[in-house]
Amino acid sequence: MPTTKRIFVALLFLCVWVMTKSAQAEDFYKEALLLGGYSDQDQWVGKSGSLKNSVGFEYYKKFSGESGDFLTLDLQLRFAYDSSENSEDAFGVEIHNAWLEYKLGLGKSIRVGHFDPAFGLEPVLDTHGTLLQTLAFKNIGFKKDWGVGYEGILGDFDYQIVAGLGSGMGIRHKDDNFLLTGRISTPKTKETRIGLSFLYGQNLASSQSWTIPAPDLVSDKSIRKKRIGIDFQRPLGIFDFKAEVAAGTDDDRTVAGGMAEIDYTVPQLQKLKLKMQTVYFSGDWEKKNARDLILSPVLEYKINSAMTVRLGYFHDFYSAHDEDKVILLQFYYYGL
Repeated sequence: MPTTKRIFVALLFLCVWVMTKSAQAEDFYKEALLLGGYSDQDQWVGKSGSLKNSVGFEYYKKFSGESGDFLTLDLQLRFAYDSSENSEDAFGVEIHNAWLEYKLGLGKSIRVGHFDPAFGLEPVLDTHGTLLQTLAFKNIGFKKDWGVGYEGILGDFDYQIVAGLGSGMGIRHKDDNFLLTGRISTPKTKETRIGLSFLYGQNLASSQSWTIPAPDLVSDKSIRKKRIGIDFQRPLGIFDFKAEVAAGTDDDRTVAGGMAEIDYTVPQLQKLKLKMQTVYFSGDWEKKNARDLILSPVLEYKINSAMTVRLGYFHDFYSAHDEDKVILLQFYYYGL
């Protein structure tokens, strides 16, 4: 690692140490993610997509005045190990949330920093440490981006618009990258929630999903992305159901995909959840070998309010490659 990067990482650790010493207990949360499993293609694995073995924290603070909360600060990062990289490049710092939000009035706010683009289910679900993910990575290429967003109310609907760099975890500018997203939805208080999303931008694709050191770019050229998406959430009797579909283009390629998930909490054992997710996505609608289908049953057991164990089976059907079957065991801690 170059000297300047070493200095930057050392300063970051110093800032984290100072923050942990000064933070009140109710504002500071510790986090640990342990993950391992077996894949037919890669044998023993220690990661799943962007999820890697890591430790970290979240500092979440609301600032109040005489009229109530007016400012929110969120800083969430992990120190991660990527088992797929060589030993010299296997460690990095992932900055997930790093934003300030200022309330402008009832239902109106402005946010600046690193947070979810306003597209699909990702902005309204907490998938930070879960085995099952949304379509965010397949549609956008990342879950968080650096930018500024505005949230407001339009009649009976909530809406959000975000202007970002289009570089994901890293802060990069190359080939005029940018990302504009927008989402309008039924209110959060409704049992049935429906959202309509739009995306337009030139995104950079990175080889690693962390912030420090700066991730390597897959290409010096940005990808022109256009998307429209619909998402849906609703309880169905004893089940919780969620789904999203999206279609558009990556440069001159037509892309489309969908995700559906159903969750069931065992009545006699409320700490145990059974989940089933199906994801279909095509990176080039004209080519059959660019299509992918993944079936993923997951068992989730909540040991206590801070600790969760998950066991997942992922059957990945490829047209261009051999099938892959993966079993993953995850331990996740998030608490004071």
